[in-house]
Amino acid sequence: MTRLLILHTLLALAYFSLAAPSSLDTRTTPIKDVVIDSIAYGGTGCPQGSATAQLTADGTSFTVRFKSFTAKLGTDSLLDSRKFCQLNLALSASSGWQYTILAANFTGYASLGPDTKAVHASTLYFSGSTNQTAFSASLSGPAKYAYNIQAASVIGGDIWSPCGVDAGLNIKSELILTGTGSGDIVELGEAGKIVRVFGLDWRKC
Repeated sequence: MTRLLILHTLLALAYFSLAAPSSLDTRTTPIKDVVIDSIAYGGTGCPQGSATAQLTADGTSFTVRFKSFTAKLGTDSLLDSRKFCQLNLALSASSGWQYTILAANFTGYASLGPDTKAVHASTLYFSGSTNQTAFSASLSGPAKYAYNIQAASVIGGDIWSPCGVDAGLNIKSELILTGTGSGDIVELGEAGKIVRVFGLDWRKC
């Protein structure tokens, strides 16, 4: 049996209750929006040359397609049961402003035997920061799945982007298999868009 899952995750969307900045600029919006300048990737699930990354012309959206981001259970190596891939987005924004929301989409499939569990976990954080936000989705066997995980994460609140620098945004995704059975989980691709809701999700440094 194949199950099509669309898992929605809405993370930390408490920006309505964020404290007002101590001092406000007379401008109501930043001069320019947040832009993705470049994207890099690496990890046990996406070694160099195993993925294709593309940016849209306006620099606000990206897609990454994976050739071999797969975790397997039931092989001779336990290392096969846990794989990760980390994307690094080099961002730039108006000087002195902090941002924003990342809308992300993760697609893949899994084939799980009895007594087998798969987890797709993702963590977001700015380079040089110890603050992070994370979410996960769990799948259980015996079953076959095609999954589409949709998430919206505030890149703000406790993890406002650092002031005065264009910090990189990291998206680390992990595929984890556990249990006594066998199976695999494959991530086909990731897509994301940097979004700003003016007046709600930015603040002045």
